Amino acid sequence: MSSVLRRPALGPRVRGLRIRELPRDKLISLIYANTPDEFLNILKTTPYSVTIDRLTRENIEDLRKGLVKIYLERIKSLFLGASGDAKMVIMASLKYFEYENIRNLAIAVKAGKNPEDFIIWEPLEFTRRRHIVASLLGVKSVEEIGERLRQIGHPAYKAFELASRYGEEKISIFLDRQWIYDFSVTAPTSKDKSLHAFVTELKEYFNTLIAVRARIWGLTEELNELVVDKPTPLVMSAVRDPPAKFLENVGSTPWGKILLDLVAEAPTLENISIAMDNIYSAYVKRLSDIYTVRFSEFSLGTLAAHLEYMRAEVMTLIRAASLLVEGVPAEKRRKVFEPLTR
Repeated sequence: MSSVLRRPALGPRVRGLRIRELPRDKLISLIYANTPDEFLNILKTTPYSVTIDRLTRENIEDLRKGLVKIYLERIKSLFLGASGDAKMVIMASLKYFEYENIRNLAIAVKAGKNPEDFIIWEPLEFTRRRHIVASLLGVKSVEEIGERLRQIGHPAYKAFELASRYGEEKISIFLDRQWIYDFSVTAPTSKDKSLHAFVTELKEYFNTLIAVRARIWGLTEELNELVVDKPTPLVMSAVRDPPAKFLENVGSTPWGKILLDLVAEAPTLENISIAMDNIYSAYVKRLSDIYTVRFSEFSLGTLAAHLEYMRAEVMTLIRAASLLVEGVPAEKRRKVFEPLTR
């Protein structure tokens, strides 16, 4: 049975996500804004308008929370009336914020700040998983966060175990790894061809990034433990081949051309690693376009791809605003967001 017949209401809802994406000119204007005031003035002309009069280091968290709330309202409207399998994909996607809250809580604890100032509760309340993060409040160390997660059987504990062995500074990428794993096992990937394809592509991207990092860290022997599932030939190329040869091998992937455009002139492992961090939003945008054509707007894989780009768009705005209030020079900010302007 075709996805159109199984989920006739999904296509219009996915189409609605596409319509609400920021136009390219608005996105570029926001990420290249010269001042915080200019950023807010442009933001007010978009669906992401937030009730903040001035943007400073002190209230950047208010902007983050405001943008996530707008994102969540879109999710809620999409969720209503969705089929059971589509709801499972939406809930699995929203689990990202569970991991993001755990990440921010760990950062706050390490910095000696109040974790509750950095937690966004709304996504957790919608998924009815507020208790997960609430159970972590009051911890005194990053290690204690990992131990509490292990006690309640939350898969994020694995990220803290890896960080304890290979460096606490790597906790962020290990949490990303665990979210990808979590998504792959909680979304109905085994029952839908398009969703299985999406998860497979996403895993290979993150595994390749981890492989590049492992090579830089000197942890290539530990690769099987660091990646999700088993490394593919492309992932192995990242740890074995010269960077130029590796770049040849990624050319057939949806993100390969984006990466090549950025690092072709200086294909070092460090440049590849930095670029792969910066191209993610552009990559999932391309992936969402590809899946719309390959599987139609009625497929679960296309839904997952559009949800991921919508979240990446929000995170891009938060990152752009954060760099702006921190006084990062325009030239450095342009390098960060260059993939989105090509």
